[in-house]
Amino acid sequence: MTTRILQATVRASAADVIGRLGDDLAFPEYANDIVSVTDTGDGLRTWVLAFRGGAATWTQGTRRPDGDPLRIEFTQLNGEFQHLIGSWTTVDTADGCEITFEVRFSTSVPHLAGAIDSAVGRVLVRAAHQIISAVGGPARVTNGGHLLWDLAEKTPSPV
Repeated sequence: MTTRILQATVRASAADVIGRLGDDLAFPEYANDIVSVTDTGDGLRTWVLAFRGGAATWTQGTRRPDGDPLRIEFTQLNGEFQHLIGSWTTVDTADGCEITFEVRFSTSVPHLAGAIDSAVGRVLVRAAHQIISAVGGPARVTNGGHLLWDLAEKTPSPV
């Protein structure tokens, strides 16, 4: 499985940010590569992510672990990934909060995983950065910033 982690700080409280991250139906308004997030009932969402002229689609469930109100975990239940799991975690800091987006995935084309996983990871991290900036205000990336750059570019992807 491929793992991608993006950490950033914003000037908002951890509780406010995690509350806004819980509204994933709004994510298409925040991130260019998220085409849609649809409520399919029973707490499930169907996602459509723009990817290389096409789209990746999956249905995922989310949960907030007991005893950790500042964390949201998500898991693909069916879709175009072999596996997709991840989380959003927020922690208060002196100046606001730190947000960690972690996603682990494997694509359904194992012999092309080296190329596809890298590209998919960049799209997922770029979308997470746009979401963080939308829900928390201007974000200062502290880990994973190199993942915001497309390999052929010398500057970060537009956010």
